[in-house]
Amino acid sequence: MLIIVYVAIVLVLFKVLRIKPTAYIIAALIVAGVFMIGGVVVVWTQSAPITDKMVTSQYVVQLVPYVKGQVKTIHAEANQRVKKGDLLLEIDPAPYQYTVNQVEAQLAASKANVLQAEAALTTAKTAIPNAQAILAKAKAADELAKTQEQIALNIQRADKAAISQLNVAKAAQERQEADAAVQQAEAGLAQAQASAQQAAAALQTAQSNVPAIEAQLDDARFNLAQCKMTAPADGYVTNWQVQIGTMLVPMPLAAAGTFVNVSDTAVAAVFPQNWLSNVEPGDDVEMVLNPYPGRLFFGKVDYVIPATGGGQFTTSGTIPNAARIGSDGLYAVRINFTDDAVARKLSIGSGGSAAIYTQKGKATHVISKVTIRMKKWLLYVMPSVEKPPS
Repeated sequence: MLIIVYVAIVLVLFKVLRIKPTAYIIAALIVAGVFMIGGVVVVWTQSAPITDKMVTSQYVVQLVPYVKGQVKTIHAEANQRVKKGDLLLEIDPAPYQYTVNQVEAQLAASKANVLQAEAALTTAKTAIPNAQAILAKAKAADELAKTQEQIALNIQRADKAAISQLNVAKAAQERQEADAAVQQAEAGLAQAQASAQQAAAALQTAQSNVPAIEAQLDDARFNLAQCKMTAPADGYVTNWQVQIGTMLVPMPLAAAGTFVNVSDTAVAAVFPQNWLSNVEPGDDVEMVLNPYPGRLFFGKVDYVIPATGGGQFTTSGTIPNAARIGSDGLYAVRINFTDDAVARKLSIGSGGSAAIYTQKGKATHVISKVTIRMKKWLLYVMPSVEKPPS
């Protein structure tokens, strides 16, 4: 458009007004043309930057099992869409089921030990009042025997003929037997109390074993559940590395496959750093993707990534070579699609073109709008292969 206007001005000057084309006039027209077209180009690149360096991006997860074992069943087909939580594959659960059964038996035995210890403690506590009653009865009998012995001795001192020596000896023997009964009752009470303490300690030990075994059971059940590998999000599995009978181990270097998460599809577009001075989050974006000729996609600027690998230095004992220090002068911009439903259907790694429309220089936006629409139709006839970076 500007070139047409410029040519029209030149024709009016030389053909209509018939101005003589001197060197000064020609030089002035050239300078004016350069400033007019160059100024518009500067405003255009700052207000509606456009790039052919972009790619669709999605999160990728390495499918690493939590437990080891042989693959029993594969449920998900490669590159077929699945929902979050859908079953991908199953590892043979038999060894982990055996562990669960074993720990469940241990837990049942431990709980039975608790019940047995509680019953023993109840029995031991019941024996204490009985022993106390026996001791009280023995002490009463002992006091009676001592009293009878003392009476017999007093009678003998007063009148030896009033009581026989045999009766005095009998009273002394009964008192001794009563003393022995008291000692035996005291020993019985002490034994009952000791038995109660032992039963309480045994109960405490049995009760403390239950939580530990329950924790082992939870761990065993968790491992059993991990035999089923499920989809971490909406997406698909690519690069399946397993078949039935494959041995899987929980190591990142031995992934079962690669899972592509389609629930968060974005675009990384690269622009010259000096073109992004007016770009703000929320600016409108129009995109053309190489696998979809004739279609126009819409999005919003998420943020400009204010970093590039050219400024990162690896810590080492080698002094950096100054001749190799530099930057390619590019920044990446993350762009989110406006329509999530459309974004979920896109493939990862799709190239294309993107145009950002800032809040500045809106009159020049039409240049990028026309350009991006031309690119979407040219994809029908032009190859989309890019030259790899050197």
